[in-house]
Amino acid sequence: MKKWIFFALLISSITSTGQPGFNKTYGFEEEQITGSAFVNVLLDNDTLVLFGTCFPPVGPPGQQALLFVKMDTLGNVLLQKFYPDPDMDKYAASPNFEIIKTLDSGYMLTGTNINSGYGILVKLSFNGEIEFYRKYDPAPDLTHRPRKVLEVEDGYLISGHKSIQNYDIQVFLMKVDKQGNFLWEKTYGQPGVVDVMNSLVKISDNHFAIGAAKSKGLGEPPYSTSDTWSKGWLIQVDSLGNIISTQESPANTQAGLSGLKKMPDGWLFAAVEFKILNQFEWGARSKIVRTGVDISNVVWEKYISATTRAGNTTIDIKPTPDGNWVAVGQWATPIPPPPSTSPNYLGGSTFKFTSDGDSLWARLDTAFWHPDCGSENYLGGVAVLPSGSIIAAGYANTNCYPPTVRSWGWVLKISKDGCIDTLLCSGITPVKEVQTHPVEVKAWPNPATTHVDFFFQNPAGGRHRQLLITDLAGRPVQSFEIPEGETNLRWNTEELLPGVYFYQWITNGKTLKTGKILLTK
Repeated sequence: MKKWIFFALLISSITSTGQPGFNKTYGFEEEQITGSAFVNVLLDNDTLVLFGTCFPPVGPPGQQALLFVKMDTLGNVLLQKFYPDPDMDKYAASPNFEIIKTLDSGYMLTGTNINSGYGILVKLSFNGEIEFYRKYDPAPDLTHRPRKVLEVEDGYLISGHKSIQNYDIQVFLMKVDKQGNFLWEKTYGQPGVVDVMNSLVKISDNHFAIGAAKSKGLGEPPYSTSDTWSKGWLIQVDSLGNIISTQESPANTQAGLSGLKKMPDGWLFAAVEFKILNQFEWGARSKIVRTGVDISNVVWEKYISATTRAGNTTIDIKPTPDGNWVAVGQWATPIPPPPSTSPNYLGGSTFKFTSDGDSLWARLDTAFWHPDCGSENYLGGVAVLPSGSIIAAGYANTNCYPPTVRSWGWVLKISKDGCIDTLLCSGITPVKEVQTHPVEVKAWPNPATTHVDFFFQNPAGGRHRQLLITDLAGRPVQSFEIPEGETNLRWNTEELLPGVYFYQWITNGKTLKTGKILLTK
């Protein structure tokens, strides 16, 4: 009877609050072949347009192809197309490679060839038919990685980074005509430094900005604190690629300049704070940064990840209809210290904030969970619906599931208030609220079946600390006393009925943090 009560409550909640969100994965190929991945998403009126990679069910085995998909805003696939490389090379694209809608109502996207290192520009019709598939020989360089594209009056500007003959990586800006024919290319960088391009912004017809990262010494360990660093790099150019100005951020404070936005009095972007953890490991903590015209003049900054690890990054920022902003990326949970053997995970991060830097809410989501391997998830792009709902797209890896390791296209739909399931909406705690207390609690997986792992950040501030679990009626189910220094625990749920449960972090009799957990069987 309790199961029926739970499902009735769930249906009532969803139907009373409008169209729900979702967390969906997509496989567009045979089960025994590795997998699909979305790298970015575009909203075209009421349709989601996504692209990425897959191994199609036809064609030579192991030939990775371009994947083009259209969906409605409920996540139903309307159109799917696979395009193998015409030269039988492997098409590849990384998270946040660009897709744009062109002036003729078609689409333009970028990519690269794995074997030859050619850069790729693909023009598609509105219905996803190829109009041209241009490949650009990197010679005398080794590889071209075109990430971003802008349509201009007489063609397209493409920016990315490339490996040159001495294996340095440098930023490039390339111009092609409307048919994709090469016109010119400019290169920016310096010897011995790795320069990685992340953003391309149009300021006017003759003024563009490139956001990039500069780094040195991040190759093979051991790492030297005196000669290992990472910086943000802002390059402003005219329509011919001539440099107007360049700026570098202070070392290790704001590397990346992803999702770069030009503001009336400065810049908004995502970055990471870089740190050498020891001679064999470095870490990064992702954040949003608002600066003046000089990117070293920080107006405000807001951390997203609670950890400093190599997997942390924020990859894109988009405005929302209510005048705020949303950022997506991923951040890694801490590895539990011995003797615990609980797995950690790399989750898809979604963060909403105001133009003044106030945090509204934050989420960390995964598509799959494995008790040994944890979870590995990547978000590559974000689109915002007129309702304020957020669509984030990427891919999820299943590293421990038979018959083989594979990837899945992954799409999240999140309400403007940070909810996927409206029944669990009150469990989304605004980051601002979390920051007013010394403790942060993460519960994973959620929904769960056999167990829930709790992770505690900064659980200081009281002698008597308790994690209390209650059912939907408020009856205590289990209580944990949290010893000094404890940073994680596992709640076994195998014997419990499915339904909604609540947790409370209590310090000295005062509830500091609450949340909801959904158990399914």
